[in-house]
Amino acid sequence: MFSATEHTELVAAAKSAAELLVEGRRPESVAPARLPAGRPGEERLAVVAADAAGLAEGLASFADDIPSPRWTSGRADGGAARAAWCFGGHGSQWPGMGRALLYGSPAAARVLTELDGLLPGGVVGPLRDPTATEAGGPEATQPLIFAVQVATAHWLLSLGLRPEAVVGHSLGEVAAAHVAGALTLADAARVVTVRSALLARAAGGGSMATIGLDRHTVERRCAEIPGTVVVAAHSAPRETVVTGEAEATRALVARLEAEGARCRPIRINAASHSPFVDGVLPLMREELAGLSPAAPHTPWLSTVDAVPDPADTATAAYWTRNLRRPVRYTQAIAALARRGIRTFVEVGPHPVLVRPTRETLRSEHVADPLVAATGHRNTPEPVTVQRLLGALHCRGLAIPGTLHDQLHDQGPLAAHDRG
Repeated sequence: MFSATEHTELVAAAKSAAELLVEGRRPESVAPARLPAGRPGEERLAVVAADAAGLAEGLASFADDIPSPRWTSGRADGGAARAAWCFGGHGSQWPGMGRALLYGSPAAARVLTELDGLLPGGVVGPLRDPTATEAGGPEATQPLIFAVQVATAHWLLSLGLRPEAVVGHSLGEVAAAHVAGALTLADAARVVTVRSALLARAAGGGSMATIGLDRHTVERRCAEIPGTVVVAAHSAPRETVVTGEAEATRALVARLEAEGARCRPIRINAASHSPFVDGVLPLMREELAGLSPAAPHTPWLSTVDAVPDPADTATAAYWTRNLRRPVRYTQAIAALARRGIRTFVEVGPHPVLVRPTRETLRSEHVADPLVAATGHRNTPEPVTVQRLLGALHCRGLAIPGTLHDQLHDQGPLAAHDRG
């Protein structure tokens, strides 16, 4: 981590350090090894790299204003002091996700080991098998997405980070409920097991797609298509998820794409949040009847109910509504923005909520928000988590010495301050 009073000073410091590294100087000789407390309002730069060459490359890229995943910068304006954690749904999976969590974080490894005995098919074996996350239906993939979400969340908690609030999108509501304290890990695993298995049973030729139009327009267009296709999620002011019969969904997508709308299929052969799941809802309510949810210790904004009933939070009835009703994600993010939250962290294997979150914040006129993620496709989690921490520190999050030491013990972090 580098810091300076002005951006030009930060650029000069990065350029000088990069040149010294290229000349053969060691990273610890170009900046202090421990992060000082820093000053509010200063300009900060974080570079994550596995070696001196990578650090030099990241510093040089920043100095030359070349975008790179190695670096992030920002002004320490306190924007990261209050962060909401967001948990996405199906579609964030990728081959190899979560494998690095087994060795990159003791806290994450403990959660994955516990879930190995709670989720059907286990967790450890499938995460070590690059083909497991791409094969099978929701009953195979969704428990693994959930496992990566909660393991990563526990890693962040072990590092001393705490969310101001949590919010989930469809499947992601289960992880959000657990992190909020409403469900134990065992009960959350039970919800995911039942939910994904019944969704697979109700699949029967269903499909889903994301449409780059507002939900009211999409609702009208769905009604024009023969067959069943309905709105499944209000993801952003101009991003709506649809679901229904595969042929009807394809027809809607083809018609809207021909008119210039941005459309993207979701990799799932089921139709959650549609009439397709009506037949399994009684069984879901029955199989989850024994849940004993607790009052959340962290605010959890429902994406199911416009006016949540505290007595019905995380109950069997709630999870049946979660599977059937449209996801009210953009409404939840807008509500958090109105509470003054400017930082949103997507916790999971790969960002699926970053764009809709940014679009919602833009519509709410939130000035200079920070929207970041813990995971990214084809990148080990220790790297992406450290990039996240760098982004948070650049916006004012204090990195205590104990956390700095943990990060050095757990993976490739090149973070130094120059004040």
